[in-house]
Parts: sequence; C-alpha cells; structure tokens
Amino acid sequence: MRLIAENLGGERGGDAVFSGIGFALEQCQALIVTGPNGSGKSTLLRIIAGLLPAAEGSVRIEGVMKVED
Repeated sequence: MRLIAENLGGERGGDAVFSGIGFALEQCQALIVTGPNGSGKSTLLRIIAGLLPAAEGSVRIEGVMKVED
C-alpha cells in the first residue's frame, strides 16, 4: 500500500497556504510535517484525510481494494 500526493496545494479563506507538495509513503513509513503557525500543516493533513478538497494536485492510495455497495 502506498499513499501518494502529487503537486498538492491547499487554500484557507481563498488564499493559497502551500503548493507543490509531493511525496510517496510506503506501508510502515511516516511523514513528519513541521512549520510555524499558519503554514498549512493542519490543512495538509485535512486534505490527505479527505476532509478538505485540494486546491490543486491529488492524493491517492495504491494497493487497496475498493468495496462497492
């Protein structure tokens, strides 16, 4: 299983908080997100979790079967 983010961008209140974020994490790997207040750490995590839409780019999980209703 892999978590992949490509060219990810996030906004808060219509203003860009970050852009161009990319990474690929294999199973059992971790990502450390650091930065000052207001730099977009929580926004990034909410986008990865699917709680907020990305302003640009994409997040996907490879190697997981989808269960359809």
